[in-house]
Amino acid sequence: MKRDQHSSSDFAKDLEKDPVWELLRESRTVRPSPNFADNVVRAARLEGQEKPWWSRIWIPAAIGTSLAGAAALVAVVLTLQSQPGTKSGNNDLVEVSRPDASLAELQEDFENEVFLEASDHLGKYDDAELVSMIGF
Repeated sequence: MKRDQHSSSDFAKDLEKDPVWELLRESRTVRPSPNFADNVVRAARLEGQEKPWWSRIWIPAAIGTSLAGAAALVAVVLTLQSQPGTKSGNNDLVEVSRPDASLAELQEDFENEVFLEASDHLGKYDDAELVSMIGF
């Protein structure tokens, strides 16, 4: 392996001859303001800390889990309400029923859960998304 031809003293001399150093020597010195450190610390506090990557995945996963749970509940309710083995002998009549109040309550509970989850992370949604969730 071949070493650099310059020794450390030659390298330092070459750096001193660099024209950039001449420009730096000619420039005027700038002193920081007396409250420079306070301003930097305040800016760092205001910027905050970025959320970890797993937190950004967790929020959609929580909403997805809520949706999957609600879909499973709806499927169970519909399956239990249909009861195909208890049909009467008369197949000509079709009974049409109104939507059950329990389904409306289930929908309302689901929307409340979504709103609660979204309210914990308002910064992740823009104004248009929030307005569409509220339904205005």
